[in-house]
Amino acid sequence: MQADPNFKQNDGEILLFTTKTCPNCKMAKMMLDKAGIKYTVIDAEDQKDLTQKYGVKKAPTMLVANGQGYDRYENASFIKKFVENAK
Repeated sequence: MQADPNFKQNDGEILLFTTKTCPNCKMAKMMLDKAGIKYTVIDAEDQKDLTQKYGVKKAPTMLVANGQGYDRYENASFIKKFVENAK
């Protein structure tokens, strides 16, 4: 996890960076959907400007706004832990 003061989203807002062929991205979406967690999907291949802006290097990567930047969760296992802790 790391903070980025450029992430000016509302506290708790979630961005999920995915790719079209990523099986773990589909799993991450299913986990978030099942838990009823709202998020915005960013296709890392189609929206390269945002991918570069936030330093996303792999998919899935989830950014959760925390008021002073964001918390970063890279890969499905860390996203799963986030979902479990959100319950």
